Amino acid sequence: MNRKLLRKNLILLLFLVSFLSSKAQNFPVSGKVTDESGNKLKYESSKSGDFRDLKIYIPNAEDATRVVNIQYQVRNAIRFFEDHDEFYWNVTGNDWPVPITHAEAFVTLPEKATVGLRAQAFTGVYGSTEGAATSEVKGADVMFETTGSLPMRGGLTIDIFIPKGVLKEPGALTKLFWFLGSNPIVFLPLLTLAVMYGLWHTVGKDPDPGVSVAPLYEPPKGFTPAEVGTLIDDSTDPRDITSTIVDLAVRGYIKIEEKVNTFLVFKHKDYVFHLLKAREQWGNDLSPHERVMLENIFAGGSETELSSLKNRFYTAIPVIRQDVMAALKKKGMYLLDPGSANGYSIAAIVAIGLLLAGLNYLGWKNLFNSIPLLIVSGLISAVIWWLFARQMTAKTLLGVRTVVAILGFQEFMNRVDADRIKRLPPDTFEKYLGYAMALGVEQHWAQAFAGIIKDPPNWYVGSTPYSAFNPIFFSSSMHSMASDMHQVFVSAPRSSSSGSGFGGGGGGGGGFSGGGFGGGGGSAF
Repeated sequence: MNRKLLRKNLILLLFLVSFLSSKAQNFPVSGKVTDESGNKLKYESSKSGDFRDLKIYIPNAEDATRVVNIQYQVRNAIRFFEDHDEFYWNVTGNDWPVPITHAEAFVTLPEKATVGLRAQAFTGVYGSTEGAATSEVKGADVMFETTGSLPMRGGLTIDIFIPKGVLKEPGALTKLFWFLGSNPIVFLPLLTLAVMYGLWHTVGKDPDPGVSVAPLYEPPKGFTPAEVGTLIDDSTDPRDITSTIVDLAVRGYIKIEEKVNTFLVFKHKDYVFHLLKAREQWGNDLSPHERVMLENIFAGGSETELSSLKNRFYTAIPVIRQDVMAALKKKGMYLLDPGSANGYSIAAIVAIGLLLAGLNYLGWKNLFNSIPLLIVSGLISAVIWWLFARQMTAKTLLGVRTVVAILGFQEFMNRVDADRIKRLPPDTFEKYLGYAMALGVEQHWAQAFAGIIKDPPNWYVGSTPYSAFNPIFFSSSMHSMASDMHQVFVSAPRSSSSGSGFGGGGGGGGGFSGGGFGGGGGSAF
């Protein structure tokens, strides 16, 4: 086929080009390619950005003219206004790299559209308002034809004014289905929910403990405060670290001295830790994470100021967290520990991302028609993923029953009454103070002992002597100390701060060429 004939008859393929570049919710319902006799032609279809590329095989077409019929259907191609309806369509598209000698379009409307039809056409490159085309209304038919050639990347856009009552406007439900079909990205939150729920139900769901929470008067045997605090929320938090220091002090390993340094009118509170047991005296009652803490606090000797640990202790936190989790796994608490659970959650989100990328790359679905919808759907999906990722950790039956026991002990510490306290051993307050700090109930625990405990603990020395020991004030001192410890323990040099371990178309009556539903160029179906 020579170039002149090809260019002159190119309009036979152009109408197909338009719909995939539309900014409305348009998509093909069905399509086929035939010759002028209705025989199917072989063709290949592929996706290129927003366009559909068709490669059509036409037999015996050398230096000859052939007619190719490309048939498809488009939904939502009519715009509905209060006083009229409108068919505004880019017939040719504007991405053809060659001029178009001649273009025409023929539109047939229902028979009752014989009165009130108006039509206009626009030509030229995108944004042009040139009208080098004629439009003629004959009854319910409208014909359009260019009066000159269209330049390279120039196109023909037609606009038909349709009186109300000729066409039936789709209902809200139909429009909703069209919208969903044209914007499949809105199903991303449902896909994320299905994947994450299925994953959680398969590998991340805790078994039923078979027992209910009831007050218990002591923590589970063999568990340190840090292990109790970690097991309750699957995370070794800063308060779990500081509660360990208090528990070590209660058990006679260290002594804590509060002191106030004064410079001119400024005062700065600090804490001095005294090691009471030499390393050779450390017993089997020390857990690995407790040994790591003592070794890092007293790396320079048997006496250490809290401020001296700044930008130094942070390197021990990841090891402490690993040791706490290793101890819980060794005690049979987890089917799926937090580290493995994070791996499953990350694998799920990667799988979802690869699925979306594959669908879009292969051209099965265009998921990026609307960037705002993509952002909103992505944010909702991220929240769903995060909520399930937090619950993905799975405990064993022993693990969930241990959690029930911890909650029972926490219930006791929150609701203990004075009569019960009077029957408890005298050292109960400080013995379980570390557990109260790990569970975040130290204030309630202290209030219960107000007026009952008269002597201060011998492992803590305040900056001012006690005139009368008050557990509530002492608990506040512990809270303040824990806050200072947290700031020091996680502080890191600037270069090591990450190592802390915590952490188109017109509308209405106007228009322009290239606008309207459709558009595109030599590569759209």
